[in-house]
Amino acid sequence: MISSEQRIGLVAQLLEKKRELDMLMFDEDMTEPPSRPATEKDIARFEKLCGFPMEPSYRAFLLLHDGWINFDGDAAILGTKGSELEWFEETLEMVWEVFEDFGDENPIDDAVPVVLGEDTNNYLFMWPPEKGSDEAATFREYEHGKLTRSYRDFDEYLTEFLQSLQETIEIEREGPEGGDDDGQ
Repeated sequence: MISSEQRIGLVAQLLEKKRELDMLMFDEDMTEPPSRPATEKDIARFEKLCGFPMEPSYRAFLLLHDGWINFDGDAAILGTKGSELEWFEETLEMVWEVFEDFGDENPIDDAVPVVLGEDTNNYLFMWPPEKGSDEAATFREYEHGKLTRSYRDFDEYLTEFLQSLQETIEIEREGPEGGDDDGQ
């Protein structure tokens, strides 16, 4: 787990890179900043709903920012009140159907959605620790219902997302690849 100062810096870098990508792609900044901090009361209520202790780096993130609307396109980091968003239940139902039809596993019954959007095919779920272990919850990322990546903590997920943003920015700066040798 990174320090609080490093997490603040990571979130600042994410915001900066998201804005840079917006300018490259759309010629305007459309990035919303992350939400205000969650309270300890919010965290306690959320953990009670989860049924297991929150992973420490995700908890630390929520104490800085209780979610982030449009974090990745329309996908949001849900925060402690994510289930109260007007689109949450309907979206979760659609995601459940994707997992039932195409997924290797269905996290809906056991895990907690952390990154979810109305029109996205990528999801991040926080999985509870193994029963009887001292391990923390972990994160699994899915695309079209298939597991694509596991993360030991939320900091690792955010760091990987930042790297992905940087790669996308570099591709946008380079422009479309040229044609073959004939210039086509």
